[in-house]
Amino acid sequence: MAEPVSYWQALQDTPLLQRAVGAGALVGLACACLSPFVVLRRMAFVGDGMAHAAFGGLGLGLFLIAGSRSDDASIQAITIGFCLVLAIAVGRVSRRGGQSRISEDSAIGIAFSVAMALGAMLITLRQRGEGQYAPSWEGYLFGSLLTIGAGQVWLTLALAAAVVVVLFVLHKELMYYTYDENLAEVSGLPVSFLHYLFLLLLVLTVVVAARIVGIVLASASLVLPGLIGLAVCKRLGEAVVFAGVVGVLSYEIGLYGSYVWNVPPGSVVILAQFAAFVAVLALRRLGKA
Repeated sequence: MAEPVSYWQALQDTPLLQRAVGAGALVGLACACLSPFVVLRRMAFVGDGMAHAAFGGLGLGLFLIAGSRSDDASIQAITIGFCLVLAIAVGRVSRRGGQSRISEDSAIGIAFSVAMALGAMLITLRQRGEGQYAPSWEGYLFGSLLTIGAGQVWLTLALAAAVVVVLFVLHKELMYYTYDENLAEVSGLPVSFLHYLFLLLLVLTVVVAARIVGIVLASASLVLPGLIGLAVCKRLGEAVVFAGVVGVLSYEIGLYGSYVWNVPPGSVVILAQFAAFVAVLALRRLGKA
């Protein structure tokens, strides 16, 4: 009986695994760099809702385009467009504040629950109507990093580059917007522009991350690295860099665990991030004792 191939040997010999390593690192970087801002802006629920809305966009694309697959560029475009429409609607509600008859969290809950239900219904209708291919729900809910194609790697590279460039160029403006939106607006900063730009980055990141770790776990990947970075670092810029390192390492650990234990990579990613968060809290408590 042949001995099982080690992870490192498989990494050298398997282009699919090499693409997964690259895509995982890039998505981990994008999610983690946005994570401190998500935590400070208290937008974790928005990130969670975006992840669920991505399922609605996926179902809509698969229903409209016969013979398509979940990783087709056309499906990705429809999913992103669908999420952007919902993000703009949520952004308008959140910008109105107390002037809206519907609270922000209620609007998010309604919009994204409806999107999730729509996606489930449309995928089921596609399967029943013509017997067409439809993606595995488990793969999209919990991630399918080991089925990444070359096009997806380039997409994640473009996303990670966009996130890093925007955060670097607009670091001071986003910092003021994050800590005190009212003061930033009084100071003359384009707060509305920053608000919608951040939502745009969040949408793009969540849609891509949902393809990697799944919609259930994508939101956690937008929170845990930020919590770790903010717990370790005193400055926001340092927290973003530290969170980015945590994000990349946790995704690589998740891929390794997925290969060794034959489990969904997203599960190992989030458990690794949670373990790091618990370790940081424990070290801080020991330091204060």
